[in-house]
Amino acid sequence: MENKRIKQKSISLTLQLSNIKRTFDESIINRLYIKNSMLVCVIKLKPSIESDSYTIKLICKYGKMPRAWLLSPDLKKVNGRYPHHTYGVNKEGKYELCVCAPGFQEWHNNLWISESYIPWICTWLNAYEFWLITGEWHYDEYKKNKSVVKK
Repeated sequence: MENKRIKQKSISLTLQLSNIKRTFDESIINRLYIKNSMLVCVIKLKPSIESDSYTIKLICKYGKMPRAWLLSPDLKKVNGRYPHHTYGVNKEGKYELCVCAPGFQEWHNNLWISESYIPWICTWLNAYEFWLITGEWHYDEYKKNKSVVKK
């Protein structure tokens, strides 16, 4: 029997927005709105009790994979280099986080951002904090799939 993925309809941005509001305390959500068919969420995340607090801007266009930028604090260097697990810098000088690799089709438009993508951002932030200490990126996806990650 052939394994075929059943194509499911994308979750609407309105439902995504409502689910983010239900899932996260409003004290950590700085901004959350939909404009020009794009969900915008600015959220403060603290991936663990001992972690720093990070302000993240997440945007998602309907039917597309979300994207996330670290707004604050600024990304730090280790041994003179920024972490390589990013997609580059926007015009404001903020780094876009490589939260998941599009080539592995981890993101599907029928996933809840609050239950998948935002926790993946927290995982990235944890890996980043450990990288600041060790100088090595200890993120399982990276170890298994080095050829996909930009260096």
